Amino acid sequence: MTLETVIGLEVHVELSTASKMFCRCPVTFGDAPNTHVCPVCLGLPGALPVPNREAVERTVRLGLMLGSTIGETIRFDRKNYYYPDLPKSYQISQLDAPVATGGRLLLPDGSEVRIVRVHLEEDAGKLEHEDGRAWVDYNRSGVPLVEIVSAPDIRTPAQARLYWETLGRLVAYAGISDVRMEEGSMRADANISRHVPGTPLGPRTEIKNMNSFRALERALAYEEERQTRLILAGERVSQETRGWNEETGETVEQRSKEESQDYRYFPEPDLGPIRLDPGWVEGLRASLPELPTRRLEALVAMGLDRELAELITERRSVADFHQAAVAAGAPPVLAAQWITGEVQRHVRQGLAPLGEGAFTPAMLAELLQLLQSGRVTAAVAKEVLPLAMAGKGTPGEIVQARNLSPIEDLSAVRASCERVIAAHPGPVQDYRGGKDRAIQFLVGQVMRETRGRARPQEVEAILRGLLGP
Repeated sequence: MTLETVIGLEVHVELSTASKMFCRCPVTFGDAPNTHVCPVCLGLPGALPVPNREAVERTVRLGLMLGSTIGETIRFDRKNYYYPDLPKSYQISQLDAPVATGGRLLLPDGSEVRIVRVHLEEDAGKLEHEDGRAWVDYNRSGVPLVEIVSAPDIRTPAQARLYWETLGRLVAYAGISDVRMEEGSMRADANISRHVPGTPLGPRTEIKNMNSFRALERALAYEEERQTRLILAGERVSQETRGWNEETGETVEQRSKEESQDYRYFPEPDLGPIRLDPGWVEGLRASLPELPTRRLEALVAMGLDRELAELITERRSVADFHQAAVAAGAPPVLAAQWITGEVQRHVRQGLAPLGEGAFTPAMLAELLQLLQSGRVTAAVAKEVLPLAMAGKGTPGEIVQARNLSPIEDLSAVRASCERVIAAHPGPVQDYRGGKDRAIQFLVGQVMRETRGRARPQEVEAILRGLLGP
């Protein structure tokens, strides 16, 4: 029996606004529990919500980047259910009049996934479990949360992961969220079913609250296998909600799957309809950044391999920096190699990320031009880079101030080679005995003695001449 997998994702993204969705409490992470709450986000009697304009704007921008249709009038609804992390016993969400409907997301593999809707709601609080007891932190309660619902167009766990990764990159490019998954700012629920192609879709299970790409792919793969076993054994797949256990690598039953009528939606009586002015929407459309998929293809056309292009376009700040460096004269491929290699290495070691410190795209272009023209060696360029990133000057200024230009006097290079040969008889003997790789050790020693200012090709030629065939 041939079975087909059908998957749809609901991705929830916390918006990085300064304040919550319906009150002025700040949006933070990691502060003491229940220190950023007020009568509105706690649902106390008489407290009235006021919509966050910035949250609406960010959701519209995301809808536009997905090619969705933006609603002329949007409305908020009450989604009623009880859970300890929901202080009002209902969530303000959207049902019939969301911010955006339709659209599609093009994936790097050439496939595309249709978007059903993009709607705006408020997040719930967070449960913490300790010593057999549960504690509720309401700091997150009321944080603006946008939900992107896909059509059931996904066919494999790997494609589901690719969709989520691509969507996360788009969200970051749109500037609507910091997408810090370790802080829970992007989470996903997955609906999955198995059926024989050409027959009606089978009962679906929903896997809730996954917060990593790896967990999503593993959970779907497990559920795919579990449902297959049941169907082949002639058993029924229950329509239910399941959770993912990272430690055991299994999904576990939580409750029967709810339908929309179970939530008893009705229009939020404390919030009227909101009309989105078409001129305002078009102004937002004009300000959108270039889509990351288009940037990736443009980089491939410049000569970057796809893997390198994906690394550059993973974050908008990095892609913007690379684009500006190329505009300033940096070779596209070399700039990408340095950004993803040496530059990111120094960022990981504590220097400011690209675009946040004194190091500008023009400085990277200047450094690579010095390297390509032979005015600095590769070793010196690597020495200059962290100094420029730390604000010690431009690459040209650093080279001049520290006398890091290449040694033009070959007699001085030859003298250094002679000293290295005398100091390292073992590698010399290895080279003369036929171990050609020993020459690289000697080259390295000369480069160290000359502080990287000697040209490696000239050093190797002089050493080979001194050591003989």
